[in-house]
Amino acid sequence: MNNITFNKFDFIGLASGAALLTAFIYALAQGLVL
Repeated sequence: MNNITFNKFDFIGLASGAALLTAFIYALAQGLVL
């Protein structure tokens, strides 16, 4: 039970981290293009 909860939170953290990284790279690319 504990392990499943941890894995779920780990996945959410990984997903939000990837989203932040993607947004940062996109903003950086937009800045370079402009």
